[in-house]
Amino acid sequence: MAKKKVYAIKEGFDFSKNERVQNKLVDSWSECQKYIKGVKGAIYKSFEDIEEAKSFLQKGSELLRKGKDKYDENCLHVYVDGSYNSGSRKYSYGVVAVKDNVVEYIHGGSGTNEKDNNIRQIAGELKAALEGATYALNNNHKKVVIFHDYEGICHHATGFWKRKDKSSQDYYENMNALMKKGIEIQFVQVKSHEEDLFNEMADTICKNELGIPNDRILEKYLSKNLIEVKDEEIKEKLDKLVVKGQENIVIDENNINKSVEKPIKSKETKAVKEEKTEQSKKENKVKIDENQNEKDEIIQKINDVLSVLEYERLEEVLKYVKRKKNQKK
Repeated sequence: MAKKKVYAIKEGFDFSKNERVQNKLVDSWSECQKYIKGVKGAIYKSFEDIEEAKSFLQKGSELLRKGKDKYDENCLHVYVDGSYNSGSRKYSYGVVAVKDNVVEYIHGGSGTNEKDNNIRQIAGELKAALEGATYALNNNHKKVVIFHDYEGICHHATGFWKRKDKSSQDYYENMNALMKKGIEIQFVQVKSHEEDLFNEMADTICKNELGIPNDRILEKYLSKNLIEVKDEEIKEKLDKLVVKGQENIVIDENNINKSVEKPIKSKETKAVKEEKTEQSKKENKVKIDENQNEKDEIIQKINDVLSVLEYERLEEVLKYVKRKKNQKK
């Protein structure tokens, strides 16, 4: 006779009570579904041994979330993403490595999933994470923060999720082999399509590999800002990803002849500053106009009240106003 299963819910939601569910054990699949169905980011697992289920709940996830959790700001940051073209049945991946807000490495590629294991864009995301970690290790970085939107990048690497197919098992083994060589990795989830610059850059690389139109977020950013890159090679690669704004992709002055490149950067910076100053003036004028309109409305309301007051009450109001005026002085 098969053992009765117990279900451990790490993250869920109780819609009947409108509250978050954490670290809860239930003894039926139907009850488990009440807390996980339709819940984005739900984490749960079935066990035949209740002690194993309890151990699962006690073991914390190593996944951090950008904008919510703290992570190392002073080491190499690598942004990874994946995409999929249902027409060609090909996946792609994109990698962007950044140190001190300077892009020092970008790369993309594509491939085809195995017929019996079509995991679509996830194949690209797993490959990108492995390439990012490999780049960090090969370039003598002791620590790297990998930013990703697919939770499995972290959970499959740490063993927090059960590995049900060959792709996740291979990823687990390869990522742990890299970590055993001395690279420390922090995994940080970033929401997709939230206009996070480097995440959007990785997404643009992915779509470019498959010939899919992108949202032109990079062009929007470059219309008012600079993107600093490590060298001419990186600049040439980024130039090809955008249709305009290439003049605002500049080489970091620590890596170039300052006398040649600095005037270009200064010119663009001045133009950006002038535009921001003009915008600030317009915003201040609008604010002044709004304040004056509010003041006029308040004065009109006061006049409406005063017009119906008796003479004695008007004298009281006048005394009150004079007293407040003197206090202000």
